This record gives sequence, structure tokens and C-alpha cells, in this order.
Amino acid sequence: MSGKIVISGAGGQLGQLVAQELKSRGVVDGVTLASRDPSKIAALGFKTARADFDDAASLAAAYQGADVVLILSGDAPNEVRTPQHYRAIDAAKAAGVKRIVYTSFTNATYDSLFDFAKSHTDTEAYLKKSGLAYTVLRNNQYIENLNSGIAHAKDAGVLAQPGATGKVAYLRRADVAAALVGAILGTGHEGKVYEITGPKAYDLFEIAAILTETTGRKVEAVDADPQQYGAMLSGFGLPDFLVKALLGIHAAGAAGEMNLVSGDAEKLAGRKIVSLEEHLRGE
Repeated sequence: MSGKIVISGAGGQLGQLVAQELKSRGVVDGVTLASRDPSKIAALGFKTARADFDDAASLAAAYQGADVVLILSGDAPNEVRTPQHYRAIDAAKAAGVKRIVYTSFTNATYDSLFDFAKSHTDTEAYLKKSGLAYTVLRNNQYIENLNSGIAHAKDAGVLAQPGATGKVAYLRRADVAAALVGAILGTGHEGKVYEITGPKAYDLFEIAAILTETTGRKVEAVDADPQQYGAMLSGFGLPDFLVKALLGIHAAGAAGEMNLVSGDAEKLAGRKIVSLEEHLRGE
């Protein structure tokens, strides 16, 4: 496609990977990376703009004349995050944006045990009522969410999380970025909601078995007590809303909310999506 593209929230890990994916496809001209602090993304080689989800005027200015705006969901309590998303959608509409691509989360329903799902549910509904063309990508969990636990397991031989029996269709953050770029650049995605997942879902016991095989050291999976796990997270200095969200995401996984496997990510990315097992084997 041609036209102006704005990546809103480009300073985060996913936003920077989206920028790298665009550059790898030779798409730089016409792309603006927007962030609360543009200096953090100046080295990526794109035009930049200031866009603060708490500053409607900055959003409207950054989005002016854009054909497509990617809104990467915020990282804040629901009571902060949801108004930020609404503000971005309103600014896009006021600026004459033609289509919004939004990063949601798997099983975005009020019934989800994952607290942030409520914000995604509200944002999806608001976006659909906005009158703008939209594309929603409901992302499953990143493989990178397991990094600290896997590093500990390799040292201690124990992989412990609540909800260990729940299967999750993990995928790499870079593969999510590739799917997002496919949705941004491609055609025929208006009004679509895509399920962005890895090619297979795994529970913690299966992950431990893969680690045992790949490391040559016995790794045991443990279904951790949520209260003790939450106390550990609080001890690391995480805010209460984030502790609640992390406990919720494990509970949601155990309840079967994240076991869906879809080919949407591969379709949008235009390439193979790496499974968790392939990732752990270095393939």
C-alpha cells in the first residue's frame, strides 16, 4: 500500500520491532514513529513525532493525514489505559485517519480471568463504533514472557508458575510484529479481527520436558500457589495492578482461554511462525 503510516507507541519493544520489520521490507518513507519521547526512537531511521496518550492535541498532530495508524495498546491500569485508547481513536478520527490497526489480546471478553481483557473489550467496541475502518489483532502471550522462568529453570531445575496445566499458544514478539506489518501494508483487512497465535499450544509440563531434553538437565514443572507467586512478584517491586494482571493471565491460561491455535499470524506475516519448541531448540 502507499500513503502515510503512523506507529503510535513506537518506543516500546513491540513498536521497535514493527519499525525493524517495516525497514526490512523497504518501507521507511511515509512512516512516522510516534512516542511520548521521540528521542528514544530517533536512531531507528524514521521520521518521528511526539504522541502522548494523555495529550489529545499531540495525538491529533501526529496522526494528521495518516492513512493507517497502528495503536499499540498501553501498559497501565484499566482505568488509565482504556481512556488513553479512546483518546487515540478520537484523535485519529479527528485527524482524518482512514484505518486503525489495534493490538488487542486473546479472548477479549468481560468474562476473561485476565483483568486487562476488559480494557481490550471496551477498546474494540469503541473502535467498532467510531465509524473508522479498523483491523484488530488479538495477540496471544509472547514467548519472551517465559524468559526469566526458563533462565531460572535451567539453573535450579524447577519451572514454577500458577496455572501450569493450561495450554498457551505462545509466539515470539518479532512474529507478532511481522503480522502487524502485514495487516498495515496489506489490503482486505478492514473490519477484520485476527487471532494471532503460535502454531501449537503448550502447558508448563510440556515446556519442562522440552527443556529437560534440550539442556540435558532434569527440569520439573510446578503448579505454583497463586498467593505465594503474587507475594513473590510484589517482592520484586511490581505495582499491585500488574501483579493482579499477571496472576490473572495465568488463571486465564489454566481456564483454557489461551489454547486457541490459528493460522492468522502466518497469513498476515507472510512467513512461517516459530513455535515455542522450535524457539527453545534454537531453530
